[in-house]
Parts: sequence; C-alpha cells; structure tokens
Amino acid sequence: KIQHQWAFTAQSGVAMAASPWSRIDKRGNGRGGTSCLRRWTLVQLASHMAVFYAIISFAVIIQPEWLAAGDPRFRLLVVCFWAVFVATLTLYGFVCFADTRYRDTGSDLSRNSEYESRMCEDCSPAITQLRVKHCQTCGKCTQGFDHHCRYLNVCIGGRTYAAWFWFVVGLWILMATCCYAAIRAVGEPEIYALGAVAAGLFYFFVGVQAVVSGLASLFMISLVSQHIYFICEGITTLEYVKDQAAGFPSLPPRGWREAVRNGECPRCNEELETVEAEDPSEVWYCTICQADVGKAGIEFFTCDSCENMNVCPLCRSLARDPSAAVVTYRVSSLRRRVEHQADKSFRNSSYISRFSSFSSQREPRKRRRTLSAVVAAVEGHTGEPVRKVSFCNPDANERQDEMDDAEDDGSDSSEDETTPDF
Repeated sequence: KIQHQWAFTAQSGVAMAASPWSRIDKRGNGRGGTSCLRRWTLVQLASHMAVFYAIISFAVIIQPEWLAAGDPRFRLLVVCFWAVFVATLTLYGFVCFADTRYRDTGSDLSRNSEYESRMCEDCSPAITQLRVKHCQTCGKCTQGFDHHCRYLNVCIGGRTYAAWFWFVVGLWILMATCCYAAIRAVGEPEIYALGAVAAGLFYFFVGVQAVVSGLASLFMISLVSQHIYFICEGITTLEYVKDQAAGFPSLPPRGWREAVRNGECPRCNEELETVEAEDPSEVWYCTICQADVGKAGIEFFTCDSCENMNVCPLCRSLARDPSAAVVTYRVSSLRRRVEHQADKSFRNSSYISRFSSFSSQREPRKRRRTLSAVVAAVEGHTGEPVRKVSFCNPDANERQDEMDDAEDDGSDSSEDETTPDF
C-alpha cells in the first residue's frame, strides 16, 4: 500500500506531493489503473454481456441464413456489420487502455496569464490547465475531464473523448442492425434453421436479442444526440450537469489574494457576503480552489453581483500568504479542515475583515433535471465517489462510514501537524 504523503516547506508552507501520480486505494481496490485491470462493476459486466449477447445471437442465428439466401443486400449488410464491429472494438481498446491521467509538464503559468496554478489533494503536484478534475473512482486527475463512463469504468476526456464518441456511434450502428435483424426474423421464423427445429427457443433467443438491442440502440442514439449538442455548445458533460461555465474546473484567477484579503470580490471589488448551503443538491463551487462547498455543507463567501463567484474559508485563509499553494480538497477533507480551522486563533486576532455577516439572497443553482441530464447520469457520473448502500445488511453501511471517517481522520491528522496556521 502506498501512503500519499505531503511535505511542507518550512519557509513558505507550500504543500508538495511526495508521490506525483495517483495513489493506490487503501482498501486495495486498485484505483488508478485501466478499466480491465480494476475490479469490474455490476453495471459494467451487465452491459458487456448484453451487447455481446446481441452480437453473438445475430452471428449464430440470423447471419447464416442471410448469407445462404444469396441476396447481395444482406451480404453487404453483413460485411458492413463486421467492419463496423472491428472498428468499434479497436476504439473500445483505445478508450479503455489510453492513459488520460493529467501529468505536470513542469512549466509554470506565465505572469501574463489570467490564472494561477492549483494543486490536487490526492495526486497532481501542480495543475496549470483548465478542465482537470480528480475522479474518485479512478483515483487520478483526468485531463480534459468530461465524465466517468459507468459501462467502460474509465474516465472520458482529453484525447479519448473523440474515440469514445465514435465508439458510441459504432455501437449504435451494431445494436440498430441487431434490432432490425431480430424484428425481421420474428416475422418469418420458418426460413431459419432454429425456427424450423424449435420455434419456442427461436422466439426466446431472437426476442431477447430484439429487446436488448432495441433498448441499447435507443439509449445510444440519445447519447450521441446529446453529445453532438455538447460539442456544438463547446461544453463538457460535467459543465452541463453542474451548470458551470466552459472551462470548469478552472484555475484561481490571478490577483485574487489581495481582493479576498480585503473582503472584496476579485472580479468587481464588491463586498463578499456569507452564505451556507443547506441543501446538498445546491451547486456551489469555490472559484479559487474549485472545491464543492455546497456538498460539504459549510459556510462560505459569495458575491451577489457576479455570477458564480464563491470563496471557501480555506482560500480566505490562504489569501494572507502569497506563497501558499491553492489545493483542491475532497468534500470530506474540506469539511474537516474547515471545522479544524474554526478553532484556530485567527478569529481572535486583530485581523480586520470586510466580509458581511448577512446571508446572501441569491437563488442557488440546482443540479439540472432535464432529459439530457438524466441520460448523462445514466451513462456516467461526474467523478465524485459512488456510495454503495447495502439494503440487506445495514451494519455494513455503518462499518463503511467508520472506515471512511477513519481514513479521513488519518489523512487529515497527518497533514494538520505540518499545515501552517493562517
């Protein structure tokens, strides 16, 4: 087991990751590898079995009769079917085994850039690009993150997005062909060998093929249509579901420290006000570190004049130290650090704050509930950890909570010993 350790310099207090790449899950789940090397999920296994069932049923039951019929149209359709199958299988292998991990190139942002770099709590020592997000399922930061595919169990983004899109198009062609062939076969079972010998088995196998391939093709065409819309709008699935501007997760805007230190908005210099998200479905992200303050349920600061300008308490503290690095924390870690910071002595210091004590009246953003959002949720998730609840054994849920708390306590306590007080 590889422990993720942090080293803090004595002078600047900047956190540097001792292990630059993703760590192995403490529970031995092997996070960080490819989808074929990680433990397969039930959704992943069921989807693969359904697709291969439809293809094998077509190849064994329907294809021989199409070839024996001598109709050139059927022969051309079979040739095109297997050509698309080979191309789709090639794209499948590339998407599953391609490394989408974000790697630090070692080049800092120029002083003329409008952004500063940030760091990931878990893996990346420095992030200097937009749309870099840490996926809790894969255990790594993904470059150009779009979503985590439930059926391939990999993160889609960066150089794999185009391959994944055409993979879905090819899979839709295969499933649509299988559905058409099955519906046609049900109408004339006597011309097929299995239908002439055992009609009951023929209707069962071909009927299942029609249902599976039909549902899959409907879902695939919905998914393709949705991502065509995303491509035209220039947004990702994550940005659409979270209702964020293009380029999310972003980077800290340059010059934010002085404005936040004075209790002002970095964009318009208006006074920041305090607000606390009471509903976990509310979408609130810290503009500086990109942490999910809404899900953490903590009090933070926002600007009513600007769109989506929020500052978490940790970034407020970092504003006092120009050399301190901005770190994106997990929800549980962020919540614990904010609670720990509330007991520190900076509240009783002579530090003058312009933060307003009145709550913001802005209408919070909600997660999208549109049909496209439902399709996106069925196809994948946004990188947050997926909670597995046992309905048969409630004690297992309590033990899982204890393990999560112990893991967070251990990581937070080891880091808090060297974290500078602001």
